[in-house]
Amino acid sequence: MSSLRCCGSLCPTQLDVCPVNIRLIPYTPLRHVAMSLWCAGAGLMAWWVSLAFVYYQGAAWDPKYDGVILMGCIAASVAGAHVLGESNLRRRSPLQMLWRVALVSVLALVSTAVWYGIWHGVVQGLVFRAWADDVADPSLVTLSFRSGAFAMGGLATGTATALSRKLSGFVEQIGAGLTAGLCAGAAWYLLSSTVLGTDLYLSGAVMGLVWGGVFGLLSWGIPDELYAGWLRVLTPNRYGLRIPVDALDGSAKERFVGHFPRGLDLFLGAEDGVQELHVSVYVDGEQRYAARGLGQQPTQVKRLLESIELSYDATRPAPLETELRSGDRIRIGNGAQQAELEFILLPKEER
Repeated sequence: MSSLRCCGSLCPTQLDVCPVNIRLIPYTPLRHVAMSLWCAGAGLMAWWVSLAFVYYQGAAWDPKYDGVILMGCIAASVAGAHVLGESNLRRRSPLQMLWRVALVSVLALVSTAVWYGIWHGVVQGLVFRAWADDVADPSLVTLSFRSGAFAMGGLATGTATALSRKLSGFVEQIGAGLTAGLCAGAAWYLLSSTVLGTDLYLSGAVMGLVWGGVFGLLSWGIPDELYAGWLRVLTPNRYGLRIPVDALDGSAKERFVGHFPRGLDLFLGAEDGVQELHVSVYVDGEQRYAARGLGQQPTQVKRLLESIELSYDATRPAPLETELRSGDRIRIGNGAQQAELEFILLPKEER
């Protein structure tokens, strides 16, 4: 790769740079709960809007439909928020986000009514004939009579998101929906009819929170494919240059670091203890990163409670390499002549 030098390194325009998506969640352990918090907020808002509508406008339906309408609203809100959150992270266009959210919300509403009707039909007609009147009584808040309804509402949430994904991850979505509905029912019951409380207002709010939180936690985690690896220069005697590791098309790529005059991806001066070709960072087609030691001078990868020496041994048939994780430091050279790099994963633009 031949290119011009710019301020001691390559000009940024001559690298196939992956644009950074500033809206994506940083690559920290908290990214695993980001969708859960987002959906939990949606579930809480659905409960509040439903309650506010009934309070100000009055219910225009028979009280026996209160349960299915409330669950349909929460299912639609949680499923819509789930799709909206993913679409936003993938940087889909506003039009795409709009029709996806509208579609999954309608699917969730319809699925809630369908599953709810199936449940009551099965209970009343086939299985628990002695329970039929109690299950149909909207004034009862005993979990034994309401668990099926919550399960059906959760199943509707999972069904809608699975259909919006063209059945991709169908089992995970259905399982997450059922678990979310049952956990929401348990939380609702514990705060409405037990020694923990008898407040139907508070129990409804917690129900929406738990419904969305559990579904967001189990249904979809932010994948590593939304992140790209970067090398950042930490050496204090020069500016903090940062170069990408990944190729734009997602294929395998290797970036080389050294002070050879031409053809390197990252130029570091010899005064920093860097050899002509000292170290490289590699990513394969499955987005696994590795560092390779190409110089005989000291080369170490440092992370918490771990240090890996990668100095090139001429008696070996191939250079040493090790897996790279976000936050790893690569130290080149020794003593006063030492350079330091950091490998980090940053959100990338999905355009």
